Amino acid sequence: MRPRIEEDPHRPGEGCARLILPGLAGREAPAVTFTREGFGADSLGPDGWQVAAGRLTPIETGREGDDLVLVLGPEAAEHLEPGPVRLGIPALGIDQVVIWPEIAPAQAGRRGGFGANRPGQAPPRRVPGRVEAPPPPPKPVDSDATVVLRAAPRVEPPPPAPPPRPVDPPPIRPPEAPAQPSRLPMILLALLLLAGGGAAAWWFWPAPAVVATPATPAAPSPPAAPPSDPTANATPAEIAAMNLPPARVLEIGQARQATRPQDALLLIELAAEAGHGPALSALARLYDPASFTPGGALSAPNPTKAAELWRRAEQAGDAGAAAPRAVLRQRLEAAARNGDTLAQLALRDFWP
Repeated sequence: MRPRIEEDPHRPGEGCARLILPGLAGREAPAVTFTREGFGADSLGPDGWQVAAGRLTPIETGREGDDLVLVLGPEAAEHLEPGPVRLGIPALGIDQVVIWPEIAPAQAGRRGGFGANRPGQAPPRRVPGRVEAPPPPPKPVDSDATVVLRAAPRVEPPPPAPPPRPVDPPPIRPPEAPAQPSRLPMILLALLLLAGGGAAAWWFWPAPAVVATPATPAAPSPPAAPPSDPTANATPAEIAAMNLPPARVLEIGQARQATRPQDALLLIELAAEAGHGPALSALARLYDPASFTPGGALSAPNPTKAAELWRRAEQAGDAGAAAPRAVLRQRLEAAARNGDTLAQLALRDFWP
């Protein structure tokens, strides 16, 4: 059974994770590793991702029935994102892709950080503030000094207001002309005569013939759109949770190689971990120097990794793995004759 990772319910808010290893109770695992492909710093250490091989030490080891339980500290959740990641436990011979779940990092105050005191560390020394000097006392007044009194300026009274202007008499209006008789009754009478004539013409005028217009047939409705693919915009972690067949996961990964090479690598690794022969061959092509593509998810080819994957693909029944495996063997034999130690080890391990 595959290892399982979940948030530690006994340490809420501390960013700790439980690594459950089925059927391994009683075994010892002093350290675990997490690695990722396609990055310069691809190994997780206590202080984050690094180039050198890093290891994390479990803060607690226990058992639940036949399962071995390792509790990882908050440094793992602080740097790992939800999704596939390669887990390694050297003491147990485990090296496979697992799904890291959504685990919130440690809350403020639960871990040491900037300004936090660690165990055994003295609190920061406080520097006393600078005391301002008191202001100087006021200068005493000399009793023999002569005081000069100045007269206040004279305020002139405002000038008197001007006399009011005489009011002009109202203008004389001319006498109004006598009112003319209203023309409104005549206008109303003319409007009534026009309305009556129009009504009579409408009544006696023959109605026009009505021509029936044939009804236009309704356009056929367009066919229903096919259902959208739920995997189109899904992340590798969401696709892993769908429990799709390995062949379908491989198909999705190969479709993303041109646009999202890192997602493609994780999906192909996920299908290969299920023992799917074509997925193992597809992963071997990414590492093989003969088919390596620069600018993809991997920074450089790895002949030793390719040799391991080609052998597993051939053992899984993929007939197409035999030819490229033979070509890689010839390349390694040529390098071994020139003194390449890694090529000699690869030939010894994967072509016994």
